[in-house]
Amino acid sequence: MIAGNTRSLPKASEVDRVPTSEGTKAPPDVLAALTYGLELAHHGAILVTEGCRPQLANRAALSILQKRDGISLSPSGIVADRAMDTRLLHNLLEKALSSPESGEPRESPIILQRKSANSSLMVRVIPGPGLLCWQEAQQKTALLKLYDPDLGVAVDERALISLYGLTRGEAAFAAKLVQGKTIEEAAGKLFISAHTARTHLKRIFMKTDTHRQPELVMRMLMIVL
Repeated sequence: MIAGNTRSLPKASEVDRVPTSEGTKAPPDVLAALTYGLELAHHGAILVTEGCRPQLANRAALSILQKRDGISLSPSGIVADRAMDTRLLHNLLEKALSSPESGEPRESPIILQRKSANSSLMVRVIPGPGLLCWQEAQQKTALLKLYDPDLGVAVDERALISLYGLTRGEAAFAAKLVQGKTIEEAAGKLFISAHTARTHLKRIFMKTDTHRQPELVMRMLMIVL
């Protein structure tokens, strides 16, 4: 279970600092560097320490958490709407914390269903930097990345072209899908026919070695997030 002190969460206009126990502090210069780094992210970012305790979150993460739709903060820490998703999320965090040398857990990223939003929340868990600033030696961290398609996302189409050999048209179409558009919506945005859109999708599947649209989007998000 995640044990965070949610009472110290500031307003969404501030960067979140969540102390986990009395007297546990990081040097001001370290906190300044960490909070600055989190704010540079174009998605929600939460730094978590051993025991799955949330320590810092950027404004984007606070905005997502405060909606309490798909993921939120409870007295026990970070939880998903569904118990099975909470267990999976905690398991991923524990893996990233206990075995950072293994890199991102195989099950990451995951999709969290939401009730009110137009799209699901996408969550990625990766090992974070090792820190000595929370008193315990060899302190390990994990970084929880939250991606809300409803807020939009910048997709580097040139990266898709370089990595997968997509044409400009295919890359533009793939970018729209990553941004949460349906095939029909993407075709409309790009002013192409439904037939051309389906042709793009088939070729993108072949070049990325994927077979379904959700699988394709998840693979593309590994680049975006």
